[in-house]
Amino acid sequence: MPRRVAIVGTGQTQYKSKLRQYASPDMYFEAVQKCLDDAELSVTDIDAVVFGLGPESFDGINGVDKWCSDAVGALNKPLMRINTGGATGGSTVLAALDHVASGMFDVVLAVAGQRMGEGTGHPQYGLGLGFDPILVRPLYVNSLPVFSGDALICMEKFGFTEYHMTRIAVKNHLNALNNPYAHVRVNTTVEEALKAKYLSYPLRLLDMCPSSEGACAVIVASEERAKKITSRPAWINGFNAGTTIINTGIGGVDSTYSWDAMVRRAYKMAGIDNPRKQIQVAEPYIPISYQEIPAYAAFGFCKPNEVAKLTEDGFGEMGGEIPFCPSGGCLCSNTIGCSGMARFAEAAIQVMGKGGARQVSNVTNALATAGGGLFGTGRMTAFFLDTVILGAQPH
Repeated sequence: MPRRVAIVGTGQTQYKSKLRQYASPDMYFEAVQKCLDDAELSVTDIDAVVFGLGPESFDGINGVDKWCSDAVGALNKPLMRINTGGATGGSTVLAALDHVASGMFDVVLAVAGQRMGEGTGHPQYGLGLGFDPILVRPLYVNSLPVFSGDALICMEKFGFTEYHMTRIAVKNHLNALNNPYAHVRVNTTVEEALKAKYLSYPLRLLDMCPSSEGACAVIVASEERAKKITSRPAWINGFNAGTTIINTGIGGVDSTYSWDAMVRRAYKMAGIDNPRKQIQVAEPYIPISYQEIPAYAAFGFCKPNEVAKLTEDGFGEMGGEIPFCPSGGCLCSNTIGCSGMARFAEAAIQVMGKGGARQVSNVTNALATAGGGLFGTGRMTAFFLDTVILGAQPH
């Protein structure tokens, strides 16, 4: 029978453009050791390891998981590799959850990361290879024009403006000032940010995420072990995973992806029927500022025609109704292989009350998401969507 499962520890490296002081095993070892210390466990307490890594082309090395298996404590233990593009980190945690819920293991370590600055080519070159080879690839399209076009679509669809996007961007960067692991920490104002030059209209500098290196780890445990490890675990009360298919560069990108359906199923599992009242904090996968705005509706917090008003009211700010990305989120640290895990870890940190300066008060339920794509043959892109609802009490 399935068992209740909880996150009992988290660990992260600092995120930077290049972590020059590390070889890959060193980077992963640091995240794992911090995680073990947080849970007050040793590597001998770990039954199995799930390793998340995005496309190896970003690292410039094949089989990083095998190279780092000893560093992450997988010696003589089961080791599984996960790759779902930008969703990899979230998918890795869900795989660890399945390991424990199945009854096969009691304590499983999930670790994920990426060395974005190690490949011989810029990551955007690799991403550009996934577009339609006849109609789009000759234009050298990459993520920036795709998402700028999507931003324009969403602005018309949901009725928000550059002001609303900039307000989200500034909010997240101010939040990152309180996160010691964040890559980009900028103390600015909406007025100053609106003066920045466009990267690709309507996206300005602070609207886009950086390219980061780093690693994250979480420990997932069964109910019996979780209660012995910590007095306040983050219970995985609801989760969901799914896939949607898009044709980037031709049909555009729908930033709501299929989040509404994904989140509804996770809510149902967790017993959430009034998310605006029952969720206290959200750590969604939001690498570009405008994507947070339609997420307010996709997550069931309002109607689609109300998202601009909620942004103006500061709905997702630290003093707002439901703070979004207290850590600064993907907008301030985006390591492809582990950004999703960092979202899950940050949500767990909030539930466990370990957020320090970025802690939201009285958190009983937290929402986190991870999302990203893997390019398929020719032009189709599979977007993987992961959602988790963490609670202070098991459901």
